[in-house]
Amino acid sequence: MYLSFLLIICYTLPSLLRACPIYLTISLDGETVKDSHIEVNWGPECHEHPEWIGIFKEDPSITYMLPEARITNISNSSGKVVSDVKIGEIKFPQGWNNYDETIVPIEYPKGKCLPYYVASFNGTELLTVECLKIQPNWMSNSEHLAQMPLKELFIPGTHASAAYAANLTKSVEIDDYIITQQFDVWSQLVFGIRYLDFRIEYNECGDVNDSNNMDNFYIVNEEKLMRPLRSVLKDIKRFVQLSHEVVILEFVPIGFSDHPERHSSLNHLLREEVGDIVYIRNTSTQEGSKPCYELTIGEIRKDNKNLIILYPIHKLPESESKMLCPRWTLYSTIFSRTSDSLYHMRKFFSKKHNEGWIYQGRRSRKPSLTAKEHAAALNPQVTSWLMSHGSSDANVVAFVYFSNTNLIDLAINTNMQKALKMANKNFVNFEIVSLRNSKNNTY
Repeated sequence: MYLSFLLIICYTLPSLLRACPIYLTISLDGETVKDSHIEVNWGPECHEHPEWIGIFKEDPSITYMLPEARITNISNSSGKVVSDVKIGEIKFPQGWNNYDETIVPIEYPKGKCLPYYVASFNGTELLTVECLKIQPNWMSNSEHLAQMPLKELFIPGTHASAAYAANLTKSVEIDDYIITQQFDVWSQLVFGIRYLDFRIEYNECGDVNDSNNMDNFYIVNEEKLMRPLRSVLKDIKRFVQLSHEVVILEFVPIGFSDHPERHSSLNHLLREEVGDIVYIRNTSTQEGSKPCYELTIGEIRKDNKNLIILYPIHKLPESESKMLCPRWTLYSTIFSRTSDSLYHMRKFFSKKHNEGWIYQGRRSRKPSLTAKEHAAALNPQVTSWLMSHGSSDANVVAFVYFSNTNLIDLAINTNMQKALKMANKNFVNFEIVSLRNSKNNTY
């Protein structure tokens, strides 16, 4: 039986290696998500091209049906085609919609396909199938994943995470410079995002009689007040309590320099809303004194904690900062020309990092592009390079408009490979120890 298993692997491996990678993303051509079109992507390193690729509403490996769209003449090793198929209204499985407050969701540690499938064919022969999927529980996919320090994981993230168009503050005029995401924070988390980035400002026009009113803390982008922080914290808390996932939040306070008391007020708001699920650094123990990027998912979850908060803690007294972690090393594309961003990214990834670090694909100001223009130009280049070269070296990678990439699947697959290597290493070490013990027992 063992020999036959090896023969099957040897027989099928070449065809698997030759298979052309395909995946779906969401274009940035619509004003809303439901008006946006589905993109079909293939590659990199697609050397044996399929005759055609189709988009389906159901899994074509299970149900025969005609494709919604059909793409032919695939000749390049990588490419992207915007189809005529619109996304429409996306509904998650029951319990995973933000309005499903009374429904307990099913867990999906290996992901769950939404009704958007892509498949490649030679004639009528089905070659590969992929789908647009949610990943609400991907950190539970492997017990070895829970043993890896955060700095060794590839963590998919978003930049300006709460700058989406729905339910904006009334005074905000929507434009393509301030909107950076197609999906709200809840949906980002359901899709599999595990790092969120917020810039926080105190709205002095809120309550003139109370300079420390915690409801006056707003998430901002491009100097515009987007939405109250408190409402977003409530969504994050409900998600992690349902999913048991670990999420990293980074807060960047804006305009606090002349008002240091605002750091304490913001910290009080965080304690009030999410204090019971935030990892608390206990500096009196060896484990508690670890840098937060050295923590494993298992260590964080041990006491039913799910959040890591990054913050400029030097702005707070030590007694108030134990709920917060120092910010990690940050690399950003904000001051790079879009044409040079890939070059700088390669330099970032080639460095040896012994701590947690974050790559933010931010809107470039050289030239001043809209967030959509930046994402359309840079995101596919970065993900293609990561797929070919650098995903094993990544830590946190955060995009504007993550939805036009396969960042989440790429991160999960990379982490699964790392977890498998860890499992194999542990098995080999166990075999060596067992062999030594058996030899010692023979004397």
